[in-house]
Amino acid sequence: MMRRMSYTMLAAALAVATVAQEPAPVTVRKLTVAVADQPNVDWRAKMAPFEGNAYTVDELQDHVLQKMRDNGYYLAQVNAPQLSDVREEGGKRTADIAVQVTAGDQYMMGQISFRATSAFKKEQMRSVFPIAPGDVFSGSAINVGIEKLKALYEAQGFADVGAVPSMAVDDVKHVIDVSVEVEEGYPYLFGELTFEGPEPMPATNKALLTAWSEIAGKRYNPATLQKWLAAHAPKGAPGAPAIHPRAEGIANTEAHQMNVRLVY
Repeated sequence: MMRRMSYTMLAAALAVATVAQEPAPVTVRKLTVAVADQPNVDWRAKMAPFEGNAYTVDELQDHVLQKMRDNGYYLAQVNAPQLSDVREEGGKRTADIAVQVTAGDQYMMGQISFRATSAFKKEQMRSVFPIAPGDVFSGSAINVGIEKLKALYEAQGFADVGAVPSMAVDDVKHVIDVSVEVEEGYPYLFGELTFEGPEPMPATNKALLTAWSEIAGKRYNPATLQKWLAAHAPKGAPGAPAIHPRAEGIANTEAHQMNVRLVY
């Protein structure tokens, strides 16, 4: 049986049990994750990185769910964490925490396909995803690939690019295929440079406008902008702290230009 579902990496796509919220994060002394239908897996080793860190109940529940998905258990269900032996230690609240999980079946990575694309070859787009067909499916690997894919586009001026993955879950072969719909938008060029805030030194803005001609009209690239800023960082009065202006991109969607405002 095949089923298709959209998947937002930064939020849980499946419903999980709700629970009254703890008023503040709690530091995990010991985390016990019991997976009744997968008892032979060393879950303690997989979940140990959470110990010593502080989370709210919901945060910890989401982290455990993501860890399950990163080990191929895409349809896992995670119950609300249960706190015990809650203490106040060194100004922070600590507790032993137990979580009950139903893992379900383990899934492998299938194929990744792309829709509505033209700026890059599909082989180049596929190469930014750090997971191969046949690997244990990992939601985090898909998330990393989506962010790298967007960065690939942004480096070529596609400031409005969007990439949305959807999953086709094969319950017979236990394989998950991923389809990524890419909304490329249009490539942007560097537009005008403007300023906000008091000028650090006389003629600073004039010098920056002159230097701006180096990239004005060229394909927009966040890395190019940062490199330009580093090369032309404005100087303050002798002995004054270094000046680090903040660059704000202001998109002109009609002209497909990215204007930049430097805020002192």
